[in-house]
Amino acid sequence: MKARKTKLESLTSAQIEKITVNASKKKRVPLVISNQVNMRLDPRTLEKVKKLSQAQGVPYTTFLARLLKEDIDRLWSIFGKVG
Repeated sequence: MKARKTKLESLTSAQIEKITVNASKKKRVPLVISNQVNMRLDPRTLEKVKKLSQAQGVPYTTFLARLLKEDIDRLWSIFGKVG
């Protein structure tokens, strides 16, 4: 018996790209619970992030994760001193 493809598997890469572009424009996207953080960046900021991550030789998602963790740790230490 042949397995049926799901609707997502039957989409072409052009269709997936179109869906991705349309989804990035939407502001009310339901959040899926996970251990990952979903964030939106405007195109100019994203371009800056990509250039900075490229200069460090890491993927931009890794760059953002490290940057966010460093900022949280720094702010937490300040909060611990004054809080």
